[in-house]
Amino acid sequence: MDYTTLSLSLAIAGVISTVTTIYILLFIMLFLFTFTKRFILFLSSLFFVLLNIALVVDFFIYNLYKFHINGMVINILTSPDAMDSMQVGTEPILLFMFFVVALVAFEIFIIKKAILASPDKKHRLNRKLNRIIIIPVFLITLTDKISYGVASLLKNSDVVSKYGAIPLYQPLTFNKIGVKYFKIKQDKETQDSIKLNGKLNYPLKPIELCANPTRPNIIIIASDSVRNAVLGSEVTPNIEEFKKDSLTFNNHRSGGNATRFGIFSIIYGVNSTYWFSFLDNAKAPVLFDVLKKLNYKIDITSSTNTSWPEFKQTCYADIHECVSDNFSGIPWERDKQSSEHFIKQLANYNGKNPIFSFVFLDAPHGFSYPKEFNKFNATGNNINYLTATKGSKEIKDAFARYKNSVAYDDILFKNMIDELKRKNLYDNSIIIFTSDHGQEFYEHGNFGHNSAFSSVQTNSPFIIKFPKNMKIPKIDTNQLTSHNDIVPTLLSILGVKNNPSDYSNGYNLLDKNYKREYAFCASWNNNAIITNSYTYLFSNRPDKMFKNEIRDTKTYEKAEGVKVDSKKVLDIINENKKFFN
Repeated sequence: MDYTTLSLSLAIAGVISTVTTIYILLFIMLFLFTFTKRFILFLSSLFFVLLNIALVVDFFIYNLYKFHINGMVINILTSPDAMDSMQVGTEPILLFMFFVVALVAFEIFIIKKAILASPDKKHRLNRKLNRIIIIPVFLITLTDKISYGVASLLKNSDVVSKYGAIPLYQPLTFNKIGVKYFKIKQDKETQDSIKLNGKLNYPLKPIELCANPTRPNIIIIASDSVRNAVLGSEVTPNIEEFKKDSLTFNNHRSGGNATRFGIFSIIYGVNSTYWFSFLDNAKAPVLFDVLKKLNYKIDITSSTNTSWPEFKQTCYADIHECVSDNFSGIPWERDKQSSEHFIKQLANYNGKNPIFSFVFLDAPHGFSYPKEFNKFNATGNNINYLTATKGSKEIKDAFARYKNSVAYDDILFKNMIDELKRKNLYDNSIIIFTSDHGQEFYEHGNFGHNSAFSSVQTNSPFIIKFPKNMKIPKIDTNQLTSHNDIVPTLLSILGVKNNPSDYSNGYNLLDKNYKREYAFCASWNNNAIITNSYTYLFSNRPDKMFKNEIRDTKTYEKAEGVKVDSKKVLDIINENKKFFN
């Protein structure tokens, strides 16, 4: 994050102000236990250590992902597969351990001094510290709150945006005063919001099938964290060969920048803000209802545990018996087993019923590959997130590891395609290669995914091969498309008569009138409306709907002087509440 002298000074003041507020609240809470005398020393020391550890962990997470500790972070850290997706170097671990030991040692030192000091000495020291600390801290806090309020009122984004790095920061704004007394015009805010909870009404109408539905085999192969830009003859020659028989949509966007939201948009075709309500209601997708009516043989093969993220409570809620996810080892080993399972399923296929198969590979998510498969000469060292920066040797090595893992899955992809050809299933099948989201390497100031809506995090591959005997209208493959379009396209092919709006936020790609003005993408805390020109970033909270950022879609730089497209935002609001009663 780039700071000017002013913004850095005010950010430091914000840190002091926030820490002071937290410590005051901690003091008030612990004051109730002062009668316990020595016990309060140990209790306050414990709280002090835990609080500061939490702040350091939060700093680390924000430095890496640009968000603070929240439900998603806790979900990730407590998941069984957390270590597969986090490569923490030795230096950060040693530094963190040193910090914890130093904190504990400091507290022990303070406790000993407090126990041995006389009451009179404690009183004199307390008065001295109060004179030195209270007035400066009060003035710093006052300056911080006034500065933030003025910067917010004047829409100084360079200053206001820097406060986002401060955990638990409590802003003070003068917007109402500015409007009332100084006639400073504020942007109009909506009274509506992205609705996250409510009683579901999905689908809006009963699904109707035509009298003679078509039943092609459907194979979807998705590889975690593969960004579209990494594909090419150097890294994925087999996928490049597959493209010759397929349509390749290069301007395609995932429905989210994290796994649960990306897969959710593939399987449901609805905006990812619905994830939470569908999870609470264990609401299964229309896709599998239709496939079961058409007597498809459904097979879900996943290299990751489908209990986390909670796909067994959402995407696969009513097809648990069709899910195979009990593979062992590190990600590349599980991917190998997953591909072999898929091939085995094909070998045992009797041809009576059409196949629907979804294969989810995981190696690129953890930069995992066999040691002997080091095509891009990576050292294999873990990343030191505290020192890694754009273009650094560490990031270049991480990208080499990433390409190794993508290249390894490309070989597994070839093995599965070869088996489809051997079983004479290739020509008469719909085959899709895609990903849940992309992966960033500090191209736009972030690492990994789930931290921004840049193209490297949201532009997933979307390559689709249709059956040879199927007539396909002329399609502009350079136009903007979305994961939400996959289900409407498939169900329209299968013979569903409903308008896609009855069960989806997407469109049928084969419709002659297909045109998408924007793609919607979501994460845990934020949302994006992505157009070919600009990306509008906004929160789920109604009070922040029009107070966020607009970025250039191509460069992901802030776009100054560009107004929020209120029509698109209101359109999204309506789309994100239409499946609620």
